[in-house]
Amino acid sequence: MPEALFFQNQKLGDEYVSVTEAAPAFGVNVIASGSILQGEVARGLPEAIREALGSLGTDAQTGIQFVRSAPGVTTALVGMSRVEHVEENLQLVAVETAQPDDLLRVFDQEE
Repeated sequence: MPEALFFQNQKLGDEYVSVTEAAPAFGVNVIASGSILQGEVARGLPEAIREALGSLGTDAQTGIQFVRSAPGVTTALVGMSRVEHVEENLQLVAVETAQPDDLLRVFDQEE
């Protein structure tokens, strides 16, 4: 749900900003729940999206990378039902977060 990042519909002072930009000004942390949509974005991502986010080992890692890199998001909740999922996701600790331009490239894909 990229609306929280890109829709500038929250009034902050004299300007309109996104939810993720406004939240810190009010002392609110942004927590992403269902970060990879219960695994739906953990498979079959187009190569162009994978490349934009660093060509990580798996689609699940790529989905988590997007959420954890989103400006203003302090926590990305991800459910894991197997030890293998935990191990796979922990590999992201060694990877730097994506840059804002990389996140924008995800939405600049032609079908």
